[in-house]
Amino acid sequence: MKIVNKKPRLREKLQEMGSRNLNNEELLTILLGTGSTKLPVKKLAKQLLLNFPLNKIHLCEPKQLAKQGGIGLAKASKIIAAIEIGRRNALPIIEKVTSPTEALPYLRKIRNKNKEHIMCLYLNASSELIHAEIVSLGGLNYTLLEPRDVFSPAFSLPATAIILAHNHPSGKIDPSLADKKTTIKLVQASNVLGVQLLDHLIVTKQAYFSFKEAGLLNVD
Repeated sequence: MKIVNKKPRLREKLQEMGSRNLNNEELLTILLGTGSTKLPVKKLAKQLLLNFPLNKIHLCEPKQLAKQGGIGLAKASKIIAAIEIGRRNALPIIEKVTSPTEALPYLRKIRNKNKEHIMCLYLNASSELIHAEIVSLGGLNYTLLEPRDVFSPAFSLPATAIILAHNHPSGKIDPSLADKKTTIKLVQASNVLGVQLLDHLIVTKQAYFSFKEAGLLNVD
């Protein structure tokens, strides 16, 4: 008797081989479930990834994804919900960020850097971290840092508050004059834009400095 090796369906492949052995197109195909009258589901998944690359799709709203032919609001909402579940699972289990010590776990990636990096933690109205991003790096001159570099992502997330942080590769924890001037400029911008600057942290391998704890966030 001739044995026919059937190619397993994607769901069976996931169950037998694990999700890590499926490519992006295959995972999205499972998530979509069905295609449209014009495109079968596999081709629909492929087309969606061409128009909305995986490294950018998380920035989209359901209405943006629904503009893709064959993707209605229901499928678009399912995709965004799946991405959000993955994002939440990837974050350390800290429900709120209300102090420097709670912010430090998110700043590990810059504490040991040999060049200065500026990182922003974006928080919602419940003080929960919704996004972390390095906004500038390498040979940093803080006098050139513009408020738009810091606050622009807040409006698209949306976020109501920001914790700014940067590292001192020298190991010296005290803020420089440029650090202080930039902080004042950003506090003034936050008052105008309505996005609160909760703190500015300087971090080294061993320690941290908090502008809030030092009383340096008040602008006369």
